Amino acid sequence: MPVRQVHLPERERIGYEVNYAVQRSAKAVEVTPFWRRIKTEERIGSLTFWGGAIWAIQIATKDISKLIHVLLTPGPLEVCGVGLLIWLHAKWRRSVRVV
Repeated sequence: MPVRQVHLPERERIGYEVNYAVQRSAKAVEVTPFWRRIKTEERIGSLTFWGGAIWAIQIATKDISKLIHVLLTPGPLEVCGVGLLIWLHAKWRRSVRVV
């Protein structure tokens, strides 16, 4: 009975044979800077939000009978809004990230 040779398609592919005599290049690990990370954006957003909240509480407790001052004083509510938008943007980036 003749010996049957098995056809291996892997042998036909380019780059299948590994040649250890030739130097191989190594890919560098991609590291994102800390200021472009999602976690950093989440932290900045939450810190900004809570900073505005503390500022609003400080204004509200100066004269407790006039709580309308919190709404009329420009600044604290806007800072809270900006912090919330930053935090929500980070959460959106995390939800659409392709792994």
